[in-house]
Amino acid sequence: MKNSLILLIVLLSGVQSLAQTQGKKPSPAPTIPTSSSAPAPDTSAAGSQEPRSSDKMDLNKLEEKYWSAKDDDFTVVQNRAYPKANRWALSLHGGKPINDNYREGNMTGLTAGYFFSERYGLELQYQSFASDYSELVKQFVAEKAVYPNGNSFMSSKTLAFQFVPFYAKMSFLDKNIIYFDMAIGVGVGTTDYRIEKIEGGENKSAMHFSLDITQHFFLSEKFAFRFDFRNKWTNEDRARYYPVGAEERSLGSKQVNDTSLLLGLTYWH
Repeated sequence: MKNSLILLIVLLSGVQSLAQTQGKKPSPAPTIPTSSSAPAPDTSAAGSQEPRSSDKMDLNKLEEKYWSAKDDDFTVVQNRAYPKANRWALSLHGGKPINDNYREGNMTGLTAGYFFSERYGLELQYQSFASDYSELVKQFVAEKAVYPNGNSFMSSKTLAFQFVPFYAKMSFLDKNIIYFDMAIGVGVGTTDYRIEKIEGGENKSAMHFSLDITQHFFLSEKFAFRFDFRNKWTNEDRARYYPVGAEERSLGSKQVNDTSLLLGLTYWH
């Protein structure tokens, strides 16, 4: 009887313990701290240091740069095979006037320049014109036996500031790369001209302003082909070719535009 009572007490104790075990809820899994101050996990055998602030990338700023309409921080970079900065240049060239209906002939010139950088430079230009009356004037004289009133361009000297906004490379027949740049020149100088008169021309000089476009095609570090489109504006005095009695011979002054095309060769030092 005593043994049966002890066995009954043990069974009741076991049933109670089982009921308590089944009634308990499982413990929640441990959470990983999300604070930015939490140390980074050790990914190497010896451990790694916390990343420096300079190594972090701000994705928001990167996205703003990508979608921005204009970013002044970015510039085009090209490898210049033939630089011009801090170099002297000497050019010989020749060509023709393209807007003189009264005179025709050959123009020759000499230009010396220095470039302070790839973008800016100065040039001293000399240009002369060995001319004669054009075929139009000669035909008029042959038919009417009179000469027209007009002036003849003789020579000019100009100091021009050069600005080079364009530099590029182009392929020639897929065999060679040609390097070239284009400069815009603004200058001031003097023009020598002659007022044509029956008793002989009267030579005079006046100040002019110039606007030129120059193209260089580089052959090597020392040599380049040169193409010039030059414009000069001069306020010139004018007079009649023939005197007419006591009438005033002077025709006043007039602004004259002299435009020429020149081809030449440049030596870079």
